[in-house]
Amino acid sequence: MTIDEMRKALQEPLFDSSIIRHGFAPFLRDYDIVAEINKYQFLYRFTHCTSVAVVTSVTDRCWQESWEDIYTDYGAWSQAGAPDGKVWGVRCLLAYPGASYVDESAPAREWAARLGKPMHEVRIETNGHTLDLIFHDLSVRELSERDEEWITTRANT
Repeated sequence: MTIDEMRKALQEPLFDSSIIRHGFAPFLRDYDIVAEINKYQFLYRFTHCTSVAVVTSVTDRCWQESWEDIYTDYGAWSQAGAPDGKVWGVRCLLAYPGASYVDESAPAREWAARLGKPMHEVRIETNGHTLDLIFHDLSVRELSERDEEWITTRANT
């Protein structure tokens, strides 16, 4: 995928979608993000992923208010009267402000020099975490229920 194609793929349909899973693919080389929008699921596969940094985007105060396990279970949180705090149990991240291609990335240049292959950096900002990925290529495809990457547990929103 070209850089321009990556930029476009990071906008539609990923922008403002629900990220319902992210993590390394089962074979541990590529990093997968499954995004859901209007009941459709899309797999974003960042191939040859050499670095992933995941950092909270939740404020310290919100962490403090949402520390108890009740916030990890949407039903329990709701039954408790929906107390203030971050409800981790919604089972999704909102891709907002979203993903951006990092131009002139020093880490991507360093990995490219080490591996002898073009490398890229993408930053994905959500309402729960910020992800920085260094990778070789990106593929995007719509998933069907037959695909192993399909997520059957829906987000609670």
